[in-house]
Amino acid sequence: MVNELNRIFAGRYRSLVFTVLLGIVGSLIALALRFPIPWMLGSLLFCATGKLVGLPVQTLHPAAERWMRVAIGVFLGPSVASSIQSAGADLPFAMMAAILITTITVVIGTPWFLHRTELPRRSAFMSAFPGGLSMLLALAGDIGHRAEVLLIHAVRVVIVVVSISLLARVLGVPAEPDPFMASLRWSTETSILLLGGLIVFCFLIAEKLRWAGGHVMIPMIITALLTGFTGISIEPPALLKTCALLVFGIVIGCEVANGPREQYLRLFRTSTIFTVAVMGLAAAMALAMTGFIDQGFMVLFLALAPGGIAEVSLVAFALGLDAGLVALVHSCRFIFIISAGPLCMKLFKD
Repeated sequence: MVNELNRIFAGRYRSLVFTVLLGIVGSLIALALRFPIPWMLGSLLFCATGKLVGLPVQTLHPAAERWMRVAIGVFLGPSVASSIQSAGADLPFAMMAAILITTITVVIGTPWFLHRTELPRRSAFMSAFPGGLSMLLALAGDIGHRAEVLLIHAVRVVIVVVSISLLARVLGVPAEPDPFMASLRWSTETSILLLGGLIVFCFLIAEKLRWAGGHVMIPMIITALLTGFTGISIEPPALLKTCALLVFGIVIGCEVANGPREQYLRLFRTSTIFTVAVMGLAAAMALAMTGFIDQGFMVLFLALAPGGIAEVSLVAFALGLDAGLVALVHSCRFIFIISAGPLCMKLFKD
C-alpha cells in the first residue's frame, strides 16, 4: 500500500497534493470524532504519522507558512487593540509572569537538555527556550545539531496544542454546535479587498524587513493601530482561520516526523518530560494569578504556556478565548528572548 502510494504520488507537486489531501482527511476525521481544534490536530497527527510510516508526505513550501503567519497577525491586531484597552493594570503582571517563567525555563532547561541529550551547550540552550519554531529559526543561525533542536521544539508545540485543547474541553469551554459549517463560513462585515490588501501589504513589508518574528508582529501592530485609532473593523472570515490551522497542522506534523530517526525516541521523551514540567509551572502561576487578575484560567494558561505566538494564538482563536491578551503576553516574551537570547549565547563556546 505504501509503495503504491509512493509510486502514484512520485514527484514534488504530487507529493504536496497528497500531503494537503492527507491533512484534510485527518481534519475531517477529527471533526467527526469531535476533536477540539480539528483542522490543526487532525492534519498534524495524520501528516506526522504518514511521514513516519513512509508515505509520500512533503512539508509545504516555507512561503505558505509565512503567508499564514501574516494572516494570523492581521487577525490578531484588533484583538490586541481591544485587550490593551480592557486589560489595564492587569497586563504588566501577566507580562512579568511570562518573563519570569521564560527565565526559569531556560535556567533549568539548559542543563536538562545538556545532560539528557548530550547536545552541545549552545544547542541545549536553544532547546530550553519556551518559544515556537519561528522564534527558533530566527535565532538559531549557525548553531550545530539544528535538526535535533527543531525536533525538540516541534514536540513541545504539539504537546501544548493537544493538551490545552483537551483541557479546554474538560473545563467546559463551549464547542461550536456545527463545527464543519462554521469552519467554512466566509461571511464577514469586513471588505475582502481591504483584508486581502492588508495581508499582501504586511507580507511585503515583513519580507523586506526580515525581522525575527516579523511575519506575525508587523501585521499585528499595523492592524492594532488601524483598528485602535480609526473606526475600521477587521473581522476575518472563519475559512481563513481554518486554512491557517490546516497549514500549521501540516507544517508542525512534518517537522515532528523529520527528526533524526536514530535519536528520535530519546529526544521525544526528553522534550515531553520538560514540556510537561514547564506547562505545570505555567498552570500553577496562571491559577495563582486568577486571584488578582480579572482573566480566566484558560486565557492566562495559554498566555504563559510554552509555544510560538502564531500557534498559541491560533489555539486561543479556535477556542473562542481572548487571543489578543494571549498574543500580547507572548509578544512580550518574544521580545525578551530575541533581546537576551543572543547575548546569553555568546557565553557558550562549544
